[in-house]
Amino acid sequence: MKKGICVFVVGDKYKRLFENNNVQLYQYAKKCSAELIILDRPLDNTFHRTLLAQKLLIPKFCIDFDIVLFLDLDILISEFSPDIFDYLPEDKYFGAVLDPRGKEEFIKTWQHIPRILEETTEKYFTDRNFEANSNLEGSINGGVFIFRPKKIANFFECYYYSNHNQGELNSFEETPFAYFSQVNNWFAPLPASFNVQVLYKLKGTLEGINVRKSEERIPRCIRKWYYKKTNHCFYPTSIYKNFVRKLIEDNFFVHFAGNYPIIKR
Repeated sequence: MKKGICVFVVGDKYKRLFENNNVQLYQYAKKCSAELIILDRPLDNTFHRTLLAQKLLIPKFCIDFDIVLFLDLDILISEFSPDIFDYLPEDKYFGAVLDPRGKEEFIKTWQHIPRILEETTEKYFTDRNFEANSNLEGSINGGVFIFRPKKIANFFECYYYSNHNQGELNSFEETPFAYFSQVNNWFAPLPASFNVQVLYKLKGTLEGINVRKSEERIPRCIRKWYYKKTNHCFYPTSIYKNFVRKLIEDNFFVHFAGNYPIIKR
């Protein structure tokens, strides 16, 4: 079986992330007996859809592989992480971690946006102009997903070039990947440990509240200077660093989506 691990390295920000994190990617690829696939250009120069939505074309780009893992570059992989390819059943073609919709950490994280809290699984899809379907399981984060290119590539390429419009709540590749894989019974939910988002743990848990309090003790002027200089959204206090290291110890993939500072082991 030909395995691949694909990363999207387009733009200066992502080139820097790749330079900082490529060792772990090569190590994990070796562990999984997979080839590292570095995608360093847009897949559609006409930009029929945005660069983020071009993730829908990645299965076509990887058509020569039997199974592929896509990873965002703001992810740290635990040295104890198992081979993720073992977690996609042979009769399933797409796998990702479901959003923790309805769980306490989701509610606490999004309590300042009532629309998100009121959004059921069905409404999430219908609000983005997809039809209701009894097979729907939930929304996903597009930072980690695994797929069988030969089974889905043509389908998602066709969708990408279609005129379907998600409207004002456009979720780029995440909604069509989740929707069509679920309604066609291609979907397998991955264990949550394969995409633990710092955002949810920081805002949605009691431990995270203490970490946020530690940041609030830093003078506001220093925090604003740091945010502007680094484009990070959080000051890396020692408590934050220890918090992140514990997440890495306890989970497989830790995702810093939202520009949280990446703290290595």
